[in-house]
Amino acid sequence: MVHPADDLARSLTNALHTGDLDTLVTTLHAHGRLQGRPAQLISNLRPITTAAQRDYVSLLRPPADFHAWLSEVLLINADGTPAKPNTRTSRVLTLRALYRALRQLGIITGDPLLDFHAPPAERRSDPLPTRETLETLMRAARTDPALHAALLLLWQHAVPIATLLRLTWDAFNPHARTLLRNDVVSPLTPETATALERLHHRAGYDPLFEDTLDAVASKRMFPYDSQDALRLRILHVTRDAELPFIPPGTLRRAALRDHARSATHLGYLNATHYDRVVQFAQSIAQQEGS
Repeated sequence: MVHPADDLARSLTNALHTGDLDTLVTTLHAHGRLQGRPAQLISNLRPITTAAQRDYVSLLRPPADFHAWLSEVLLINADGTPAKPNTRTSRVLTLRALYRALRQLGIITGDPLLDFHAPPAERRSDPLPTRETLETLMRAARTDPALHAALLLLWQHAVPIATLLRLTWDAFNPHARTLLRNDVVSPLTPETATALERLHHRAGYDPLFEDTLDAVASKRMFPYDSQDALRLRILHVTRDAELPFIPPGTLRRAALRDHARSATHLGYLNATHYDRVVQFAQSIAQQEGS
């Protein structure tokens, strides 16, 4: 009798070798290994697997020049037109998620995209999105409580991405509506606090039963196991809302422009450093608006 895990690995391996994305993506999605809409994930991967079939490139055991090959594939759409930056980003993030799922299942051991430099989605000098654009993004994310809360922490409190991903519920005080981030207790904006309360309740906290506070304390706030997973989810929402892709780092920079209320509000212990950073950020915003 074939072990179910062996049968799954065999099915997925064959699907990737033959370019059968319907089987590959829907199977991984059904097993909770890939997040997002299967149709969109398939669309993101299709140009890569098609090119791999054409060029006899194994995606399971990539050749030495795989990164150079992939960089060229990402630049062109199937119809020969140049791929937009958001499209390239979407394809790389989906391929990273695929490889991560295959590693989790033991189908591959290494990371074929280790040290791969994806085409940049933005330049550091690019203008920040307007406040109206970010408010549109927040409204679009409300149907996803985890993403909505994460985006608000990035935009309204400039929480570092690495800190965001490792936050557990014991850092959130629902009574004081504060968040412990490293050594700073940050008072939350009403909008952010409400979003976190909504997510806290989904995690199992019931304010009528205080023992549930301890029961969920060690649980991670957010379901994203990497920065790429968060970026991919943001990409899905921005695309659906017909917005440009807005990376997490851009949201943090916009926080200094839009939500600089106090040093502790943005996680600074040193008020002098906070003042200097805010003045710099606001001077850039004035230059962009002139």
